[in-house]
Amino acid sequence: MDTVRLLLFTTLWTAIWAAPLPKLSRRVELVAGLIPFAAFGLRVFGSCFIGVPADDPVRMVVAPLVDWINGVSGVVPFQWVLDVTVAIGLVWFASIANIPRRWRLATIWIMPAVALTCLAWQHAALQGFR
Repeated sequence: MDTVRLLLFTTLWTAIWAAPLPKLSRRVELVAGLIPFAAFGLRVFGSCFIGVPADDPVRMVVAPLVDWINGVSGVVPFQWVLDVTVAIGLVWFASIANIPRRWRLATIWIMPAVALTCLAWQHAALQGFR
């Protein structure tokens, strides 16, 4: 499943990076910039409760959220939410930095190259365990 997710989101991110993006208003840029930071902030928040006993009063209150963040529960896995926020972050970054499309097209090979390298390493690691 991780391979499918990696290929799916690499394709999405590459398409977003290559697309001609509309100029976003400052308000939309602000919101789009805050979404990835909030999602990654939740990841940090969830990691603060690793190792905290389940009967801890604070842990019990935030348990549903922490369990979702740490991949224990939830209809949509939190990792998918993080992957979508990366796509939002790419749109935000291209907009605020005014990155010309030709520069984005010149660097488009980087995302698929990194994904393929990760898949090759994963394959090599699996072959090493046999």
